[in-house]
This record gives sequence, structure tokens and C-alpha cells, in this order.
Amino acid sequence: MGRGRVELKRIENKINRQVTFSKRRNGSSRRVRALRALRRRGGVIIFSSRGKLYEFGSGAGYVRIYV
Repeated sequence: MGRGRVELKRIENKINRQVTFSKRRNGSSRRVRALRALRRRGGVIIFSSRGKLYEFGSGAGYVRIYV
């Protein structure tokens, strides 16, 4: 059984928005690390609301690209 659908909407409270962003960013990185343990390649590129770049990658084919 999966989770139900969630309607995405902007979080107006700045503190709650930052906490949610941090949790989702860490969760995405954790999933990529789990794939790495299975010998898969993967990467995540995430931009914050201020435009700061957060990235994590694994595998021999991972290349850092900054735009």
C-alpha cells in the first residue's frame, strides 16, 4: 500500500518552508546513497528558493555541472 496523493502548495511560513526543504533534500540524498549501495549510478540536483545549488552524485559516470 502506498501513500495517498498530496496536493502540492506553497508553504507560506518561511521557517516551516526551510525545515521542509532541508528534510526533502536530505531524503533525496539518502535515496541516492541507497541506490549507490545497490551499485547503481544516480544523482540529485536541487536548487533552494534563494538559488543555492545542492547536489549529490554517485557512480563513475557522475560529473559536476555548474550553470
